[in-house]
Amino acid sequence: MLGYLYQCREALLLSILETKSQPGLSVSIERFDDVAFEHNGTATEHLQLKHHVNPASLSDMSVDLWKTLRIWSEAIAADPQLPFERRFTIITTALAPNGSAAELLRAVRPFADAEKKALALLKTAATNSTSQETVAGRKAFLALSDQNQTNLLAAMRIHDNAPSITNARSEIEEQLFFSAPEGKVADLVDHLEGWWFAQAVNCLADSNAPAISLLALRAKIDEIARAFRNNELLISPEALAVSASALPESDGRIFVRQMRCVDVAEESIELAKLDFYRATAQRSTWARENALLDGEAARYDADLVERWKRERLARESSGKPVSDGEKKSFGRDLFHWASRAQAPFRNRHEQWLCAGSYQILADGVTVGWHPDHGNMFGAPARGQAA
Repeated sequence: MLGYLYQCREALLLSILETKSQPGLSVSIERFDDVAFEHNGTATEHLQLKHHVNPASLSDMSVDLWKTLRIWSEAIAADPQLPFERRFTIITTALAPNGSAAELLRAVRPFADAEKKALALLKTAATNSTSQETVAGRKAFLALSDQNQTNLLAAMRIHDNAPSITNARSEIEEQLFFSAPEGKVADLVDHLEGWWFAQAVNCLADSNAPAISLLALRAKIDEIARAFRNNELLISPEALAVSASALPESDGRIFVRQMRCVDVAEESIELAKLDFYRATAQRSTWARENALLDGEAARYDADLVERWKRERLARESSGKPVSDGEKKSFGRDLFHWASRAQAPFRNRHEQWLCAGSYQILADGVTVGWHPDHGNMFGAPARGQAA
């Protein structure tokens, strides 16, 4: 699991770096390789990412090395032109020992004929090793012609001793240090990673999903940075991730019982539940991040309550409902008004945020739909207006 998370986080770090030189590329995960940079759907660089919790060695007998060489050797056997069209990169937390093929294939070659010596070392290892874990990789590599082997190594770049998954986070923060106000870079990266991991999940879940545009990544970084500079609220991935299929059983909650007592349609109830959980998740995130001004949430709720009172009184001006049917009809209309109400929370205008906040208030019986909701469901939560 840590390996997959590392793959996603390292892809973000690499993409941030790549935006500075080739912003027109896109990045995919588990399509051409662990990670790949693409241009118009064609890979320009294959990347294999290897994460180790404990110290590891990328020696000539390394399982990581030969598993990677198997994948790339098979690809080149099918299309010998690949080494001339793209790079093949290994990024690993393991260390390449002195004198190893991996050391000779680092991005900066130590001397002119380093690739030639690396090829000799790999051929020796492939011939002499008896490891069953590397047999497929060794066979695939040896099956290539001498020229194809040479071409593959010429296109290879090995970055060993790479940052671990936690250190990769530190490097991302370092890259984005000047994008956020003082003391906010960690919060900026939290929001960026939330967005990024959602994109990565989409790539992993759907092989036909489009690659992640580096221009979109740059735009997202700018959007988050601008929000921090202007003291704007951001919508968290946690709130957006709430889906109808994942809603908990909540028919016993007061806000659901309030809807049922006025015979709100089931489809509207499900949508209101989604609003409730999204708004709850978002407001909790803002509170946890200390993103709200003193008393801002309470003032917002007080404004919603006042709007609800005014709307209820306006509807009662032509006569209060008397019969049970009239009361239910009155309550349904009031509920649907609240579900469509527009009241921005600072700079946020999402409909579900306002509608969901009304459902939060209904859960505390601060507002209600049935004219007799106070008697039916009890007094408002402590500290809230009736």
